[in-house]
Amino acid sequence: MNQMDFLQSYRSRLNHKLIGLMSGTSLDGVDAVLVCIETDENGTTTRITLEDQVSIPYTKEMKELVSRLCVPGTSDINDITLAHSGIAYWNAEAVNMLIKHSNISRTAVDAVCMHGQTVWHAPNPQSFPGPSGVLEVTGTLQLGNPQYVASLTRLPVISDFRSADMAAGGQGAPLAPYIDYLLFHQKGKGVAVQNIGGIGNVTVLPLGGRPEDVFAFDTGPGNMIIDQLVALHTKQQKQFDEGGAIAASGRVCETLLATLLEDSYFAKCPPKSTGREVYGQEFTRQLLQKAAALQLSFEDTVATATAFTARSIVQSYKDFVLPVTALHTVIVSGGGARNKTLLSMIRRYLGEGVEVAVSDDFGIPDQAREAMAFALMGHESLLGRPSNLPAVTGAKEPVVLGTITMQQL
Repeated sequence: MNQMDFLQSYRSRLNHKLIGLMSGTSLDGVDAVLVCIETDENGTTTRITLEDQVSIPYTKEMKELVSRLCVPGTSDINDITLAHSGIAYWNAEAVNMLIKHSNISRTAVDAVCMHGQTVWHAPNPQSFPGPSGVLEVTGTLQLGNPQYVASLTRLPVISDFRSADMAAGGQGAPLAPYIDYLLFHQKGKGVAVQNIGGIGNVTVLPLGGRPEDVFAFDTGPGNMIIDQLVALHTKQQKQFDEGGAIAASGRVCETLLATLLEDSYFAKCPPKSTGREVYGQEFTRQLLQKAAALQLSFEDTVATATAFTARSIVQSYKDFVLPVTALHTVIVSGGGARNKTLLSMIRRYLGEGVEVAVSDDFGIPDQAREAMAFALMGHESLLGRPSNLPAVTGAKEPVVLGTITMQQL
């Protein structure tokens, strides 16, 4: 089937099955979800239902490889080229495993919606030589060759979701907020949907607001710094602070925490986004130097890094959310939803009057939300409709996201 026939067939139906794939900045692996999306006769999405999910964790070797790709000077162009293809195999394996686990026919799946693995995100304009003078250019790079995925799964693939928004002057992030109103809106309440992956990002559903009133931004570091501290200290034997146990055994150093909170990112007004290029290995190395000068133990350092994530999240609410809307509920998703110490710190810094829940409480597993979001964005793209939110990303206009790759016949 060629692309034109595929799109015509897709648009003629009201019910669709899509697979969404997400590989986050925590470098945990690939999350895959199977969703059913229902639309009315006007083409408006009325319901998205999670039918199944699987996750393939990266091996230690794979995580180390991708980590190197995210640090300038530690890999070469051959590494990046091979990783672009190699990561596609991980995504394809997740798709094929999900189809088997769901016990559905491959022909019942309309398409795969793949985010890819971000290795670099450069949303702020930088000078670049152009054909008629110096240009101001932004960019983002997600690895995972869609042609390989289409070939290995025998399914159409929608990929490269962020580039169209950036071409329209946006930050290309965050994009997941597109689904949050549909999943988490609560009548009579102001809601913050806080994803804590490698980076933290919040979607704000204002009290009494409509879908067009939703806004979002990256709050700063999520699990990224905590994970790096644990991996370095254990010589890669552990990759994260399970349940927040290490942080719970340490004490927060208020002196170091105050220094960390002086980071210039927090004062920037939304729309804004950040990533591993800011809070990656170099940031962690500098944090360790400061911790050593203060003679902090490993446990105290992890506790302080955890408090840094919690405080930066809550401070972002005070600076950019509460001036706009009252806040009644914070719903946490991503790996941070499993860190009990981090959740406890967020509750303490927020104070009374704000409920802190996890997405599982609303029927959305913490590893499913972002993959579901990209499935929904892929659905909108197949209908030829925009799914970026210019008020969130800063784009000049709504645009259709992603590129369609058809499987070879």
